[in-house]
Amino acid sequence: MTSKEFIKKLCDVADNQKTLYVMGCFGAPLNEENAKRYKNAQSYNRTNGRDKKIDNAVNTDPPTFGFDCVCLIKGILWGFCADKNAVYGGASYKSNGVDDIGEETMINLCPNVSTDFSDIVPGEAVWMKGHIGVYIGDGKVVECTPIWKDGVQYSNLGNLGYKTGNYRIWEKHGKLPYIEYEKTARDYIKLIAEKAKFSSPEPAIEALMKVQYKYADDMFRKIFEAMK
Repeated sequence: MTSKEFIKKLCDVADNQKTLYVMGCFGAPLNEENAKRYKNAQSYNRTNGRDKKIDNAVNTDPPTFGFDCVCLIKGILWGFCADKNAVYGGASYKSNGVDDIGEETMINLCPNVSTDFSDIVPGEAVWMKGHIGVYIGDGKVVECTPIWKDGVQYSNLGNLGYKTGNYRIWEKHGKLPYIEYEKTARDYIKLIAEKAKFSSPEPAIEALMKVQYKYADDMFRKIFEAMK
């Protein structure tokens, strides 16, 4: 799945589906059977009024789909398609090479995890202790949380200065190993330096990095391809 496809699917859930935070749930429509299953499976779903919220979401029209933070990501990767007649909303458990893992394991599987958010690209996971979301660009994150709207929703990435409305300061970010990311200007600059076989590529890379924001990623791609 490409990063663009991944983001489109996440935004579709946030924009077009009725959702509720249900711990351990990766897209199941909340009918009586599923509500009972997830309340029995997770003590969180039986405390602090969460059980009543789950009961109130049973058999709504349109249907309500349950997610938690990491299960939103897994549900999308497992094929969630908002099928109200499927047990898990169309998701197939542990499919597409994606194991059933928690948010901490997921961020640890990401290569080159960073605490510097200046180089984050759309489609990357953003992580803080006990919670995970996905950066979709333009200072926005899609996440599933019991606060604010209590379900799948947008929030602002405070690390980039977007500190209005609902926002978080995340601890680190990384590229999910299941997603195919498009190369950015930074990626092509490094490839150009490697292809040019500079004896000391670091100064050239640093100089190009300082001006890369002025140019479209596609320009650096074309330069790289012209060098082949």
